[in-house]
Amino acid sequence: MHNLKRFLTLCAAVAAGVLSACVVKDNVPPPPPMKPKEEQVKTVEPTKPTTETSAKPAEPAKPAEGAEDPLIAKGRELYNGNACAGCHGDKGQGVLPNAPKFTDAAWQQKEKDEEIVASLKGAKAAQGMPAFKGGNGTDEEHKALVAYIRFLGKPAGK
Repeated sequence: MHNLKRFLTLCAAVAAGVLSACVVKDNVPPPPPMKPKEEQVKTVEPTKPTTETSAKPAEPAKPAEGAEDPLIAKGRELYNGNACAGCHGDKGQGVLPNAPKFTDAAWQQKEKDEEIVASLKGAKAAQGMPAFKGGNGTDEEHKALVAYIRFLGKPAGK
């Protein structure tokens, strides 16, 4: 009888966590409109023409020291705005027993980006992982969430 009570209590906790991830946002007012970024005028210095053999491909722009990558920032916004932290924790530490701990180096190494995206699309619904935005998330949103999940797995300061 005691084990049955423990089992029912655990089931209730898991159900509460799953339901908290499925919050209906109809009654939530939309966020305030974002202010447009100020346009910066850059002065371009003339350069010497290069030949095809001497031209190097441009390196992707890196965020300034201390600045957060825009993709990670978007992932953080999506993660915090869609109840992900209800199961996975606000810092990816894992809250519910079956929720992966994104801070776990072994999980980060084992889990492929494609598997994370499949989970976001609903592949693990039977295990209690609801689909992100009911399975209607965009590829860009999935990419941002994966970037943020990977960011959560990095040691502080790296």
